[in-house]
Amino acid sequence: MGKCGVCGKGGEDVSLLFARHRDLGGVWLCSDCWRNEYSKIVPSGSSGSCCG
Repeated sequence: MGKCGVCGKGGEDVSLLFARHRDLGGVWLCSDCWRNEYSKIVPSGSSGSCCG
C-alpha cells in the first residue's frame, strides 16, 4: 500500500483515494486529507468550471 501524498499516512489500515489535486497533480490522499483538501481537488471529467 502507498502513502498519503499530503500527510504521509500509510499502511494496511489507511484507505487512500486518488485525486487530481490543483497544486499537487495526481496524488493519493487519506480520508482526512481528502476532506481538508477537497476545495483543491479538480472534478473528474470537468474543466474545473461549474454549471448551474
